[in-house]
Amino acid sequence: MRTLIVLLMAAVLSTTVQASDESGEKSIQHLKVADVTSIEDARKIFIEKTSEIRSKRDLDEAELQQIHVITYTLEKSVEFFTFNLIGDNKKLADDLAVVVENIHLNSERNRKEQTKKHLNQYFVLADRLIASF
Repeated sequence: MRTLIVLLMAAVLSTTVQASDESGEKSIQHLKVADVTSIEDARKIFIEKTSEIRSKRDLDEAELQQIHVITYTLEKSVEFFTFNLIGDNKKLADDLAVVVENIHLNSERNRKEQTKKHLNQYFVLADRLIASF
């Protein structure tokens, strides 16, 4: 039992460490969002939030802040996937967690070009995950 607890704690800590911007910055928790508790909810949220982000074209300050807010819910969906998917889809979810955190950090700080770069990565990964649904 202790081994299982240690392994679970290590998995949580490694996901937290992985999901940080390459600059080492940490996000500030502005919003509290409920955890996602089912695969159906995770899929629905993921598709809806991906669509919302995809609709942002200008990436001006207002849109960057909207993206920042969207990432709070998106992070919960991706987090559910990281803990509940297996195989290639788990790896994909882990990669998405890192990219979503980078989007979160850069949009929060109004960094248009960095946000755009990470959004491009996100859409490639997101499209792959959605195709697997």
